[in-house]
Amino acid sequence: MIVLAFVGLFAVAGTTVMLLWHGGEPAAGRQLPAPIVPLADHDVCADHLAVYVDTDAEMRRIADVVHMDRRARKVYTETKDEAYQRFKVMFQDSPALVASARPDALPASVTIVGTGQVDLRAWGAELKATFPEVTDVKPVIMSEILPSLTARYGTADLKSPCPPSGER
Repeated sequence: MIVLAFVGLFAVAGTTVMLLWHGGEPAAGRQLPAPIVPLADHDVCADHLAVYVDTDAEMRRIADVVHMDRRARKVYTETKDEAYQRFKVMFQDSPALVASARPDALPASVTIVGTGQVDLRAWGAELKATFPEVTDVKPVIMSEILPSLTARYGTADLKSPCPPSGER
């Protein structure tokens, strides 16, 4: 039993060291560790990674490791229940859809805003390989998304440019 606990502790420590080592020096003025904050009431508009898992415990474990990574500027978390509450607000005009949704069907998530010019695709692949419980990783790169939104919906409804904080 003690050996298993030691092996588990070693695996978590090794993962943390690997993620920290890869990041190099923190960006100027960057605090370490990156803050972990609930996603609720935040509109993240900076490029980021969205990491999805099945349980709140998995979400917390990943956030606890990732916020120590020098590539992370800010880490947002969303529990399964918080995701369900946000879903209900987003689709409040579709009561049948809301009524058919199950709270346990929505994933918990970690949203990671990187520092500087972080390669989000490579980092996402690294996280998926490091954490087998990850069900999906989506790099959200605004310069790739905005042109398709503009083409589809026009520019009238697009929000103002993202401020340096990375959220509105």
